[in-house]
Amino acid sequence: MATHIFPEIAADGIATLTWNCPGNTPNVFNDTSLGEFIPAVRDLLANPAVKGIIIASAKADFIVGADLTMLLAAKSLTKAEFLQRVCHLQGTFRAIETGGKPVVAAINGTAVGGGFELAMSCHARVVADDPALRVGLPECSLGLLPGAGGTQRMPRLIGAREAIGLITQGKTIPAKKALELGLITEVVPKDQLLERANQLVRTIEPIQPWDKKGYRLPGGEVQSPSGAETFVGANAMMTRETWGNYLAPRLATYAIYHGLQMPIEAGCKVEARGFVELVFNPLTQNMVRTLFFSMSEAKRLKNRPKGIPTALYRKIGVIGAGLMGHGIAHAAVTNGIEVTLLDVDLGTAVKGKERIGAILTDAVKKSRLTEANAKAALDRVTPTASFDDLKDAELIVEAVFEKRELKYDITKQTEAVIAPTVIFGSNTSTLPISGLAEASQRPEQFIGLHFFSPVEKMPLVEVILGAKTSQETLARSLDFVKAIGKTPIVVRDGRAFFTSRVFGTYLVEGIAMLAEGVHPALIDNAGRLAGMPMGSPALNDVQASRTA
Repeated sequence: MATHIFPEIAADGIATLTWNCPGNTPNVFNDTSLGEFIPAVRDLLANPAVKGIIIASAKADFIVGADLTMLLAAKSLTKAEFLQRVCHLQGTFRAIETGGKPVVAAINGTAVGGGFELAMSCHARVVADDPALRVGLPECSLGLLPGAGGTQRMPRLIGAREAIGLITQGKTIPAKKALELGLITEVVPKDQLLERANQLVRTIEPIQPWDKKGYRLPGGEVQSPSGAETFVGANAMMTRETWGNYLAPRLATYAIYHGLQMPIEAGCKVEARGFVELVFNPLTQNMVRTLFFSMSEAKRLKNRPKGIPTALYRKIGVIGAGLMGHGIAHAAVTNGIEVTLLDVDLGTAVKGKERIGAILTDAVKKSRLTEANAKAALDRVTPTASFDDLKDAELIVEAVFEKRELKYDITKQTEAVIAPTVIFGSNTSTLPISGLAEASQRPEQFIGLHFFSPVEKMPLVEVILGAKTSQETLARSLDFVKAIGKTPIVVRDGRAFFTSRVFGTYLVEGIAMLAEGVHPALIDNAGRLAGMPMGSPALNDVQASRTA
């Protein structure tokens, strides 16, 4: 059996317990890793030679939560058996808090889910200064809730008001935001992380704030006026956002509300019961299967044609600098790919580059990107009005208006200058790819790449095969979508493809009901109750305002 946990005790009594799950997998909670971690950390706590403990990671990330295959397999157990396992892990985290020895989490990379729950059970959390690093409890976004004490420790650290929002919405945040909220102790340069952890473990008091006499919940107790306002508001917002379709946010709020009125051990039991209830819920299992496993398979390009070398892209061309075009260009340049951004005149192309700059500036303000990386990304954009400047592009994405004749003309002008091996991708949302490919001299290299608006926020890309699109073109196109950080799904050709057809049907059915005399509020409410993010009439109004 491969080893996951590596404890080392230095001569001065400081122990470092390093997570390093074997192979290319990130550090996760599974039967093997927890089977090693739990006895290892308990042994260190019981060892009189150990004066303090640092929990660290040998991977790029700290710990990214539970292995969800383990949760799906939980149905082979009874609820009582699974609850016992959950409570055993919670008991270990509580032992870390109350073991009398200072424990510091040295968080070198992303720490989410159970990984951050473990970190919160430590007496200090020192985090590497890395814009890509995220911490938080995303379980509710998968239909679960934190099950290792997260609903109890986060509000005890930062107050119920802030914690409810982060937990029920499944938010993860950058290190500096976490420091501002009080979720972590310090942010330090990455190369100083272990050094600072070693300093802290020698100086901090081995007791949690909630175990100190006189502790008061930040922001006010649950039964105080501010606490009542928090939970009334949280329930109202939850109902507005979920319409009762998701159980996880409600159970998480229940655990926070009741748990904060009890000792933390009792609060963790409330959380554990809610967690087990969700794990055994078929809806949760479906969400995990779809939102995690199926999504992961798509991101890994599971269905990519075999035997075709992976394509690497240095420079692409984007035709059209409008809403879609500059969004696609932004996705490319932030992932290290140069972009020639072409439009009808240079001024329009320059405006497209300026819009990319605005998106990058916003990312810097939100600590998602450093100023240096934002400048480097913007420098990769070359605006132009000349098709000749596309001659060294390794892939073309056309993102002009939905007019067949215009797209025909763009295809012909582009193919006149690009290399014979270059793929031409059309960002059409409705026009069949086989029809658009009729304008191409090489239809086997013509493919649909349908991005969604706003591109910088929407992760999905429809990859549409025309009648003559080759398997090599498909494989290389999937490589491109992955390279710019998007998630591809391969769909059949046909007017409106898959997503727009579903979207259009939803709008048309709503309009048909309206024409039949059904009140628009009832139609909107029916859509929301069915799980749609917006009612059909309301969505139709939004679409109309965008095209007005």
